[in-house]
Amino acid sequence: EIKTNPADSEIENPKWKLVEEHINSEDANKWKLAILEADIILSELLESLNLPGEGVGEKLKSVETGDFETIEAAWEAHKIRNAIAHQGSDFLLTKREARRIIGLYKTVFEEFKII
Repeated sequence: EIKTNPADSEIENPKWKLVEEHINSEDANKWKLAILEADIILSELLESLNLPGEGVGEKLKSVETGDFETIEAAWEAHKIRNAIAHQGSDFLLTKREARRIIGLYKTVFEEFKII
């Protein structure tokens, strides 16, 4: 068994921990909440990159592709987040799909080393 120094492990991101708690729930409403929460983290990330534009969509449009390898994942995840935000309880989300979307956010956050 390999022992690692806890200081070397991934950055503890309390907001991401909450996302993971929600996505691991059996409650479908919490899966939606996980996606909404993950999108807030995405919004904060884009804000920290000083991208022009109002809101996540506009900021994503202003990204230079070379600077952001996971841009497609960010777009796809954000579009689902918008569907949830606009359709609310009418938006049907399976656990598998919810996990897939959280996985998209995860790849973005790993690229920028915020989780």
